[in-house]
Amino acid sequence: MIASLRHLSLLACALLATPLSFATDTPVPREMWHGAVELQYAELSAASERLEASAARFCQSPDEALRQRLENDWLSAYQAWQAVRFIQFGPVEQNSRGWQLQFWPDRKNLVGSKVRGWLKAAEAPDAQDIASDSVAIQGFPALEYLLYDDAMDEQALSDTGACSLMQAITTHLADTTSALHRDWQAFGEHYLDTADYTETTLASAIQALEILEDKRLGEPMGLKGAPANGYLAEAWRSGQTVRLVESSLEGLRTGFLPGLTALLRESDALPLAEAFRDQLDKTLVQASELPPGLVPSLEDEEAFRGLQSLYLDISQLRHLLGNEIAGELGLVRGFNSSDGD
Repeated sequence: MIASLRHLSLLACALLATPLSFATDTPVPREMWHGAVELQYAELSAASERLEASAARFCQSPDEALRQRLENDWLSAYQAWQAVRFIQFGPVEQNSRGWQLQFWPDRKNLVGSKVRGWLKAAEAPDAQDIASDSVAIQGFPALEYLLYDDAMDEQALSDTGACSLMQAITTHLADTTSALHRDWQAFGEHYLDTADYTETTLASAIQALEILEDKRLGEPMGLKGAPANGYLAEAWRSGQTVRLVESSLEGLRTGFLPGLTALLRESDALPLAEAFRDQLDKTLVQASELPPGLVPSLEDEEAFRGLQSLYLDISQLRHLLGNEIAGELGLVRGFNSSDGD
């Protein structure tokens, strides 16, 4: 489980600690979703601020301990983003904020090209320069390049140019996630007053599982008609692909499941909520037991079997939500929203 997000499970404990069939309260689903997502965006903003501060400390006095703290804070903030990534509507759509936080997939290595370009620039960028540039330089993958890419062996992260670029990116991230949190709060009245957002939230979670199964795991593993290619995976440079998947699953548990449970209670369909909860828990356990990276597992038969098991668990989770639960709630989906890039 993600350490920085453990406190968010308190939001769901009343619904998840006992069998769902015995729940007696009648919470409003959209109220639960809005409140849970607000907490997740708050954690994302706070984690991004910690990352910004960590980058500044490292650049002021670089040493191995501060480098390790910087890497930990990068991963924690990245995981906090993954936890709320299932929300793909509302303020996160403004100015392509989702792409600003994570430019992926990156089939042409635009992240690498952008980072190398700025490292060669005559003047170091500030946060405004980063905000005015491509989304490929604005988010967690660009920072990952600076922290983990083999090309950085030729240039120390503590060098003035690299540090200035890193600080500009982390400041932009902190600014973006703070605005995202504020805007989600302001979005609340409209979200709560608009009945269509119930269906929108369901569809967004289904799409998140589609992308998780097809794009984030299936394509890098070679399960979608093309050979395995680890460079298609998220966070391949740092070897944290599976940890990010785990974070997304945990985010669904803390941010989506309570509202879904309330919605299915209203429809007298609590057994479906229990089935989804149990499958989500099973999938989380499977993810937590795997190595953090995907790429090494492509060459290890036993590790690859573990990845296959995770893939199948996510496929079952997607089927439960996208077919059985969606059908029970009358949500009609005529296409796979993860088709295409």
